[in-house]
Amino acid sequence: MWADNETSIDFLGFKVHSDLIKSVVTNKRLLPTTIGLFGDWGSGKTSIMKMLEQDLNPDNYTQDEDKEKYKNILCIYFNGWMFEGYDDAKAAVLTSILNQIAENKKLTSRMKEKVASLVQSVNWMRLAKIGIKEFGIPAVAAHLTGGISLIPTVASKFKEVLPGNSEDDKGKGDPNPKPNESSNERQPDSIHIDVRTFRERFTELLNECKIDSLVVLIDDLDRCSPERIIDNLEAIKLFLNVPNTAFIIGADPRIVRHAIQVRYNTVALEKDYNNTSSSESLINDYLEKLIQIPYHIPRLSPAEVESYMTLLFCHRDIVDEEMFKCIYSDCDSQRKRNRYFTFGFSSVNEVFKTNNKVIPKDLSNSLAFCSSISRLITEGLNGNPRQIKRFLNAYVLRKQLAEVASLSEIKDEILVKLMVLEYSHIDEFKQLFSWQASQDGMPEQIKHLERYFTSSDETPEELEKIDQKWTSSFMKKWITMEPYLSDVDLRDYFWIARDRLASTFSGLSMVPPIVRLTIKDLISDISSKRRAAAEAVKSFSEQERVVLLESLTTNLIRNPEQSNIYKSIRLLIENNIEGSVSTYCKVIKECNHEIIPPSEGVEILALINRKPEIKSELDSLISLLKSRPDTRIGTAVIESEKRRR
Repeated sequence: MWADNETSIDFLGFKVHSDLIKSVVTNKRLLPTTIGLFGDWGSGKTSIMKMLEQDLNPDNYTQDEDKEKYKNILCIYFNGWMFEGYDDAKAAVLTSILNQIAENKKLTSRMKEKVASLVQSVNWMRLAKIGIKEFGIPAVAAHLTGGISLIPTVASKFKEVLPGNSEDDKGKGDPNPKPNESSNERQPDSIHIDVRTFRERFTELLNECKIDSLVVLIDDLDRCSPERIIDNLEAIKLFLNVPNTAFIIGADPRIVRHAIQVRYNTVALEKDYNNTSSSESLINDYLEKLIQIPYHIPRLSPAEVESYMTLLFCHRDIVDEEMFKCIYSDCDSQRKRNRYFTFGFSSVNEVFKTNNKVIPKDLSNSLAFCSSISRLITEGLNGNPRQIKRFLNAYVLRKQLAEVASLSEIKDEILVKLMVLEYSHIDEFKQLFSWQASQDGMPEQIKHLERYFTSSDETPEELEKIDQKWTSSFMKKWITMEPYLSDVDLRDYFWIARDRLASTFSGLSMVPPIVRLTIKDLISDISSKRRAAAEAVKSFSEQERVVLLESLTTNLIRNPEQSNIYKSIRLLIENNIEGSVSTYCKVIKECNHEIIPPSEGVEILALINRKPEIKSELDSLISLLKSRPDTRIGTAVIESEKRRR
C-alpha cells in the first residue's frame, strides 16, 4: 500500500510544471509576481510545490555553479490552513514569513534585528486590531497615551499579544537589542506603522540580506474559511508584494472565487441575482488583481495514469534502491523525449534486462494489471492522482481479502470496474448488488443494459423498463467499458465488498473541499448564497456531483426535520442538476414521514408546476405519500391536491 502524502519524487511527470514556474520566479525582470497554481483537490499542487522548494535550495546541489546560481534565492513554505485558528490571518502570514527569513544562516545580527523589528510591528498591528474589535477606539487610544493600565481587563488582553508575551512569541523577540533601547521606546514607531512604511522596510530588509528572489509557497489555502483565504491573499498583495518577490498560491480556483464572492459580492448578488455577468465580472476583476499568472494543472491522461501506477508499484515492490533509481531515471529520460510515451511493463522489463536481472513475478503481474485498467481508472477517477492512490490502496485490500478467502476466480479488470461504480455511484452499486443477489450472481438487467448500449437491437420502449438513473452519461460509459459483465458471476466480487455495502469505504470517499463549501452554502439561510451554490454545482465533475448528492442524502436521512436541506435539493432540481430528482425522491421515501415537515408535501406539487417535465418521476412519490394519510406530510399532499382542483 502507499502513504497518502505529497512527495518530492516525481511519479507524475510534474517536474515540467515545477521547472516552468521556477523559470518565472528566478527571472528578476518578471518580479514581483503572484502565481495561482490551480487544480482540483488531490491534483498534485503540493507535490509541485515540494519539488520547487527542493530545486530552489542551493544545499541540494553538488556543483559550485548550481550552488552559486541559487545562493541568493530564499524559498519559504507557508501552510495557510495551519494558521486557520489564528486571531489575525494577515498577521499570521507576515509573522511566519519574517520568522523564516530570520532563520537564514547568512543573516547578520543587524539583519536579524531588522527582522525582529518588523515582527514587532506586525504584533502591534495585531494588538491594535484586537483592541478596536473588542474594546473600541477609546481603549486603544488610552493605551497609546499610557492610560491603559487603568483598565485591568484591557491591559490583560493586550498583554497576551504584546511581542514576547505570547507562547508563540517567547524567545522570538529582538535577538540583539541595543543596550539602551527598551521595548517601550520602540513602541511608538511600531504602533504608527502603515502599509507603505512596512513595504519600504520589508524591501530594505530583502536588499540588505542580498535576497535576489524571495519565493513564498502558499499551500492548503483552499482548506481555509473564505474570510481567511481573502485575508491571506490581501496580506500578500498589500504588505509583501515588493520588488524581487514571488508568491505561488496552491488552491482550487473555484474555492478562491467562492471566497471572493462571500467576502465582497453577497450583497450585490442579493440585490441583482439575475445580473450574473456583472457578478462574474466583479469576481474576475478582483482575482486578476490578486493573481497575475493563473496556471492550471492538467488532469492525467490514460498513458500518464499507467506510468504513474507503474512507478508506484515499482517503488513499493523493488527492494533494491539502486534498481528503483535506474527505473525512475529511465522513465524520466523517456518522458523528456516523448511526452505521450507510456512507461509500463515493457519499459521496466527492459531496465531489468539491461542490469542483468529478472523482473519479479509479483511486480510483473502488477504492471500487467496497470496496463489493463489504466483507461478504466482514468475515466472513473477523472485522472486525479490522490484518488488513484486511494483507489489502489482499496484495491490491494480487496485482493488480499480474496486471497485469504481462497477466491481464486477474482479477475482484476472486473474487480476494478465494479470498484469504479462502487466509488462513484454507490446507489447504483447497491442496486446491482440486489439484482445479482436475487439472480444467482448474474442479473438480467446488466445483460439488457449492455445489449441496449452496444447494439441497435433493442427499442427505446424496452429501455423504459429500466431505472432512468442507469441511463446517465457516466453510467452509459461505465456499462460499455470492457470487460462486460453479462456472463460473469458477481457473487464473489460482492462478497469482498461487504464493507462498502454495510457502511462506507474507509479512507476512500472523502469529501473534496469544494463540495463541503457548496453544501454549507446550499443549506444557508442567505438566498443569494444558496443560488450561487446551485449555480456552482454545474461546473462540478461527475464524481463531485455524486459526492454532493450522497452527502445531502445522508444528512437528510439522519436529520429529516431539516427543511433547508430539502430546499437545497429542490434548488438543484430547478437548476437541472443531474441526479437531483432521484435524490429528492429517495430521501423523502426513506425519511421518517412522521418527522418530515408537512410543508414539503405542498412544495412537491409546487415543484411539478414549475417543472412539469419531472412529473413522471415524482408521481410514484406523490402516490406513496397519499397512501399515508396518517402522517402530516401525507395529509398536506392530499389537502393541497384538493385545493388545486
